[in-house]
Amino acid sequence: METPETALKTAQLPCRHLRCKEMFYGGSEEDDYAGGAYWCSLTQETMGPDGVPCGKKECCANRTCYVT
Repeated sequence: METPETALKTAQLPCRHLRCKEMFYGGSEEDDYAGGAYWCSLTQETMGPDGVPCGKKECCANRTCYVT
């Protein structure tokens, strides 16, 4: 059973299709999404399949294309 704390953590995770160039650096101790240049791995563009721009805060559970 999902607790409120677990649900909150899940809701804050970015979509699994969100990409940022820092994700491809080896051995980085910093936030994978720190750079600010985002794209969607489904569309290969800065816009998601729903036509809304991609971003760490934007690609969250309230979007129709969001996948955990």
